[in-house]
Amino acid sequence: MKPSLKAIFVAGGIAAALLTSSAAFAEKWNLPTRSNERNYHTRNVLQFAADVKQSTGGKVDIVVHPEDSLIKQPEVKRAVQTGQVQIGEWLMSLHSNESALFGVDSVPFLATTHDQSAKLLKVVRPLLKDRLKKQGMRLLFAVPWPANSFYSGKEIKSTADFKGTKFRAFNPVTGRLAELMGAVPVTVQQSEVPQAFSTGVIQAMITSPATGVDTQAWDFVKYFTEVKAMAPWNITVVNERVFSRLDQKSQDAILAAAKTAEERGWKLQAEETGKLVDTLKSKGMQVRQPSPELMVELNKIGEQLIAEWSKAAGEDGPKILKQYRKAN
Repeated sequence: MKPSLKAIFVAGGIAAALLTSSAAFAEKWNLPTRSNERNYHTRNVLQFAADVKQSTGGKVDIVVHPEDSLIKQPEVKRAVQTGQVQIGEWLMSLHSNESALFGVDSVPFLATTHDQSAKLLKVVRPLLKDRLKKQGMRLLFAVPWPANSFYSGKEIKSTADFKGTKFRAFNPVTGRLAELMGAVPVTVQQSEVPQAFSTGVIQAMITSPATGVDTQAWDFVKYFTEVKAMAPWNITVVNERVFSRLDQKSQDAILAAAKTAEERGWKLQAEETGKLVDTLKSKGMQVRQPSPELMVELNKIGEQLIAEWSKAAGEDGPKILKQYRKAN
């Protein structure tokens, strides 16, 4: 006996309702990231997304969009804040003009080692979480880049060698560093570095071995001078309204995955820095240690930049520096 047309419609309606009900329980989040999929930051974020999907039973499905493919880096923070995307990763110091707190990780010669950077994060995390909370966001995790050093077409023996050089700045403090060295700062985001070098927009930069490998810096410059000025952080942040709509179990699962991602990210930074420098060498770059003259000049500039940052940070500046120095 053939089913009636009415029975078919009823059965179809039930199936559709079940599908709709199931979909209603799933959250799809878009997460723009800064780097390509080979970079350890992006690999870490991809693993975080996989962990979240598994631990929430598929209730939260995070789609990662690497290398500015969805939203350009300078706009990611605002996109998360306004709910244009649910979650995002960005270089914190891009927004240090908005608040000096966002630039504390990138002050040259303040925190130059892995341990110093970890101690600095421990000091500023409560302030950072509070600042983001007031803007409708929640800090999930922060992961450092390898220590930043110089890339140049010629050997750098003193800051005088940078005079008049078009120098890539990726945040306000690297622009200020360029000025104090006599270079000309030019704002260029990571995804734009190869084109900027090839067209002569920039001639030198300070950045991590990871970014040097990602952008294939050996195609444009010959020298990598390991001054290890600072180790900026990428932070991953979620829109608080979006997060608060989840059930408690899902929230707890995401926070647990975030804690794991931060621990994993810091371990990756420590493990990969040497490998990345070796890659630069294998591609023909001359990896040099800085001369004593250069480091004396840079440390003097660093003292000035630290003082300028402390003043810009208001009453929080001296407090942060005091707590941080006490921890070292």
